[in-house]
Amino acid sequence: MKSGKRGNSILPARRWGIAVLIAVALLALVAGASAITANSSRDRTISFYSVNTKETLTVQYMKNGKRIPEAMEKINWILRDWRKDESTQMDTDLIDLVWEVHNELGSAEPIHIISAFRSRGTNDMLRRTVGGQASQSRHILGKAIDVTFPDVPVKKLRYSALIRERGGVGYYPTSATPFVHLDTDRVRAWPRVPRMELALLFPNGRTQHVPDDGGPITPEDVRRARAANSEVAQQIAEFHEQRAQPKVPVQVASLAPSLPQLLMAPRLVDRPAPLGTRPTDRERATLAALADEPLPRLVTAPAPVSRPRQPPAAAVLTSGEMRIAAAATADGAAAADRAASAAGRHAAERRRPCQVGRARQRRSGAAAPAGPHAGPEARQPARDRALG
Repeated sequence: MKSGKRGNSILPARRWGIAVLIAVALLALVAGASAITANSSRDRTISFYSVNTKETLTVQYMKNGKRIPEAMEKINWILRDWRKDESTQMDTDLIDLVWEVHNELGSAEPIHIISAFRSRGTNDMLRRTVGGQASQSRHILGKAIDVTFPDVPVKKLRYSALIRERGGVGYYPTSATPFVHLDTDRVRAWPRVPRMELALLFPNGRTQHVPDDGGPITPEDVRRARAANSEVAQQIAEFHEQRAQPKVPVQVASLAPSLPQLLMAPRLVDRPAPLGTRPTDRERATLAALADEPLPRLVTAPAPVSRPRQPPAAAVLTSGEMRIAAAATADGAAAADRAASAAGRHAAERRRPCQVGRARQRRSGAAAPAGPHAGPEARQPARDRALG
């Protein structure tokens, strides 16, 4: 009997603890919503990563509560239809919604984009080949985005989108890359959330979402959820508590890893020198004495060098030119010798007939005819005959 009473006393205690957690979560829900409203005009920086194009973008798109047009153009481009490289004007309320969810969950990773703007041609193609896309998808209007945060469970991402009641929330935990669909159309969810889980998300019993079995949730649903789903109640209570935690004014996500923090300032390491290489005191003194000695002086002042004048460039012959000139001179002398020898032979041949004639004349005693080489006295009678 005592053990039964003890067991009965433990159960109400657990229910009381869960009730306290739910109450704290309700206060956190109100506080979180007011904090978001109060901070709606602060500066905002958002970071995206496209899983299809591998592009990244980190940009401040809001300053002093006003959106920056140049930054919004960059956001429109990274959220484009990557299959056709077509972009559109994305809904600014959708960008704010994604930023709020990302900032609230404390993700340190960029927002991973599965799909954002989708042209009608691409949407129709996917309907034919893949299936599951609506014919009038909000993606076509630039009012929907499919995202995931690598460092946040996809269920928490779904919870954060549901409790805002700012549009549609699609849940795809079994996809190759689990993701959540967000849009700024009417409030709805698919698949619908179980009644007990929805009651724990909205412990005040007021929500626009419809549970999976239809009909609105009631306070009785909240009490039953606390008693029958203690583990789920604990998870959702922790989620509400996380939402209430203060966030930094601007949270910039980056793909680059964060640098480690130094425990102390860096300092030089004093390493001992190897044995036998450190100079002795005597060597140090010798080096110091040599350093103090004056520099050597010149015996005489430097004077310019006197070099002999070079002959004119035209008169200077290289060894090759000299050899060529000597060869030309030798060739000229040999040619002259050959010419003189030929002239001598020619003159001798001309004189030989005359000499033969004179010899015959002397043997016969007759006068020799005057030849071309006879003297003037020998040629005179013939000239006189010619004149007569």
